[in-house]
Amino acid sequence: MTAEISPVPNRRTETRHATPGNTCNHFQKYGMTCDDFDRLLARAAGRCELCETPEGETPRGGLVIDHFEGAGLFFVRGLICDRCNSVMARHDRSAAWGPASLPWADKARAYHLAAFEQPTPEEFEQADRHIASRRTYHVKDRAYIPVAPRRTLVVRLDRSMTEAADKLRRHLTDRQRARLIELLSKPT
Repeated sequence: MTAEISPVPNRRTETRHATPGNTCNHFQKYGMTCDDFDRLLARAAGRCELCETPEGETPRGGLVIDHFEGAGLFFVRGLICDRCNSVMARHDRSAAWGPASLPWADKARAYHLAAFEQPTPEEFEQADRHIASRRTYHVKDRAYIPVAPRRTLVVRLDRSMTEAADKLRRHLTDRQRARLIELLSKPT
């Protein structure tokens, strides 16, 4: 009796959730088969796994695949909304906790530990060490890029009105000019 060997998924077989002729995003980006993705969808039950907002009520109108990546590890945690994805970025220390996201810290940790792909305890320890070693990103850490100051437009009204109109025409957009005319036309 010969054992049946299931075929290794490839780009051509993982197309069930993609538009015709394309490979599924979950397979290309996360290595998840269509069967794995169906189990992930069933687990989420149409809601964000962190805040439990129904999929249709999320800002994007859908859920995103959340994953952890670092220290040689990669695992899918679940399906969450965009807002909760930013909470998980704070959990992973790629962004700083703020007053609005801090109340979610404990729930984010519990969600991380209940990851869909179920890493081993050793892998969780490795992930925790990686997260703890990361320096939180702050906007002020970005390199300063000097921006040329805007020049202030000075229109002298004690001179020729034609000169003032020419200057305004050169410096204002059509929309700004229309708004200025509208405001000047209003009775005081």
